[in-house]
Amino acid sequence: MKILLTSGATREPIDAVRFISNVSTGATGAAMADALAAAGHEVTLLHGEGAVRPGHDGVVCGVFGSTAQLGERLRLALAGGAYGAVIQAAAVSDYRPDTEHAGKLSSHADELALRLVPTPKLLPLIKVWSPRPLRVLGFKLTHGAEDAARAEAVGRLFAAGGVDAAVHNDLLEMHAAGAGRTFRIYRQGEAAAAAKFTGVPALCDWVADWVAAG
Repeated sequence: MKILLTSGATREPIDAVRFISNVSTGATGAAMADALAAAGHEVTLLHGEGAVRPGHDGVVCGVFGSTAQLGERLRLALAGGAYGAVIQAAAVSDYRPDTEHAGKLSSHADELALRLVPTPKLLPLIKVWSPRPLRVLGFKLTHGAEDAARAEAVGRLFAAGGVDAAVHNDLLEMHAAGAGRTFRIYRQGEAAAAAKFTGVPALCDWVADWVAAG
């Protein structure tokens, strides 16, 4: 199967040298790309600038900067109808500066005020951009959420449309990287997590099975 995967952080420009971003490294997305390519799938990974790259030679990579640029790259990639599944693991910024200043803002100003506006939500558009049916796996991050709050946050993801399953992380659990990190799997229409995994390798195994089941 041809799979389109995204990873890493978006960068929302303030001026020509400054931007708003987040702490995502893209390591989980790169690991999933490697695992899927090793399983024999044709994998394209769109990753943020500075994100961890996959190690498998068979993964085709492309880079994005802002949320708008990621959306355009997704739209163009999906327009041909070649992909059977999309895994949207990129950490997309919720807000961007309302103005991108040309050149470099002065570093000698007494203060600099930024007005932030929402970025477009890309997940609900992914199936719209594809002329053929495809499966979509989304990711949702919370902070210190209990079970009910986690389910509610994931429920909003499903309510927006276009997602078949979701992987949940909580920021307070993410300090335990690699083998100790917790992932919860939610499916459309289910209030509780369908599965819980510890460690990126276990998540990669689940994702490979999810793709194969489609």
